[in-house]
Amino acid sequence: MRARGHRGAPLGSGNATAAWYRRAAFDSAVMHLSLADDSVVPSHDEIERWIRTIVGAATGAMEVSTIRTSALFPSSAARFREAGFVVADTLELLRAELDDAQVQTSLGSSAGASTPSNVSTVSLRTREFDAAARIDQAAFGRRWGHDAAELDQIRFATPRFQARARVERRGFLRRELVAVAIAGASSEHGYLQRLSVRPDQQGRGHGRALTIDALHWMRRRHLRDCLVNTSVDNGAALALYRSVGFRSMSDRLEVLELDVRDR
Repeated sequence: MRARGHRGAPLGSGNATAAWYRRAAFDSAVMHLSLADDSVVPSHDEIERWIRTIVGAATGAMEVSTIRTSALFPSSAARFREAGFVVADTLELLRAELDDAQVQTSLGSSAGASTPSNVSTVSLRTREFDAAARIDQAAFGRRWGHDAAELDQIRFATPRFQARARVERRGFLRRELVAVAIAGASSEHGYLQRLSVRPDQQGRGHGRALTIDALHWMRRRHLRDCLVNTSVDNGAALALYRSVGFRSMSDRLEVLELDVRDR
């Protein structure tokens, strides 16, 4: 997926592989290294140069202990492993064809048939991104959770996007977020880029409702399919996606880390 918008400090220019780095939201000793196109295979020299740049940019109390990559396809991940990176997480990559019979059945079902009358699916307001980030952090923990700025950046990873939420109405004017989803579209492909459900609200159909909502949005834009990834250890998410009609692809993605303290 090709990214748009600000991702951090640039690492490549000209004919070099485009990449960025930035500090992790909740651990200043961790730097995220993101490729503009995660399927591109950087050279060994590029990776070594990126490491030197990132370590050199961190001084004093803001020293870096770890560099963590974005989710990489196998060929690119192998190049980073050659440079000393190790696997931090393995992600299942799933795809749903929007004209698939199971997907069509899911889209035709009433996802909110048993939803309480005070719960609905709405557009996520910009001023609600702090609340959305709290849900994301609660769902994924400090290591993998996003802050509001990172969620805002995810919106611009594709030319078109929608940010949606499940909310409980608390009176006439107040609403409380219980789940959030960000979906994107590029060319003929859709992407379910983030799906987070507050832990105390999991298992109540919010994730399914937001997934189906995203697929409806993609179908209205005449997209061909939807891609999503999640940790191979996230059994609940995998079960949800497969129940809607997603199928695992042959490739898995990897997030890798490098401990730079001994370099």
